Amino acid sequence: MSTHEGESASRTRRAGDIAISVMVALLVVVAVVGSLPDSAIKDTLAPMLQPLTRATGLDQSWGVFSPNPPRKLTEVEVHVIMSDGEDRVWRLDADRSLPGYRWRKLKEEVIRHNKLRPGLAKYVVREVTEPGERAVRVLMVVQTETLPLPGDGEPKTVRKLLFDQKIKPTQTRSPGDAPNPVATR
Repeated sequence: MSTHEGESASRTRRAGDIAISVMVALLVVVAVVGSLPDSAIKDTLAPMLQPLTRATGLDQSWGVFSPNPPRKLTEVEVHVIMSDGEDRVWRLDADRSLPGYRWRKLKEEVIRHNKLRPGLAKYVVREVTEPGERAVRVLMVVQTETLPLPGDGEPKTVRKLLFDQKIKPTQTRSPGDAPNPVATR
């Protein structure tokens, strides 16, 4: 091998080493910038690095983990008041006939959209009454518990009435009948 060929191979190898070093350095910068909390530095660098992050799959967020876990717990209760005064409480996530994430989605939609509440009320009345029983009222309550940061005191709980409907007096439920229809306005 001539000196000229040796120098050429050496330059090619050196250029390859530099290219690999630059790629490794860029990947480290992308990882560090992606791990930064929201800041001016991240806001400035992230758009410039976006093509590289997408190409390498490093654009995935870790936001579901700390330091910002959910701080609110929300529960929906449906109270069915029977003709004898008994209050039967049904909780949305206590029914295991559907997977948990579907109940969670239903809970979110019932809280957000009042047009869904009469349908859920009818379902719950059917679930908690037996033939011969009569429900007279249905109440839907959402309870939200805001969890404080560690050392910031006690949780704050707020209860809010979402739905309140008296049930039209009809015959008592017989086997095979549609149970206690909920009157809608």
